[in-house]
Amino acid sequence: MEPMENFDPEINRIHTLECLKRLMILYDEDKACRCRQGQFVALYMLYNVDSDDAVITALHLKDTLLYEMHYHGVT
Repeated sequence: MEPMENFDPEINRIHTLECLKRLMILYDEDKACRCRQGQFVALYMLYNVDSDDAVITALHLKDTLLYEMHYHGVT
């Protein structure tokens, strides 16, 4: 385990965003399990609240996914 002094929050933020973006691409290509898609999309949108990409992602969500997110308290 690395010492806490080695933790770089900016590198962590960048890697988290890269992973979430890749997951969004996999969802678009139907190559990822959609069992928790609503939660990951919500997390992606929160991480990118000031990004046009997040707004576009939100606008392209299917109605069923939006219902799922609302039903499970994600929105």
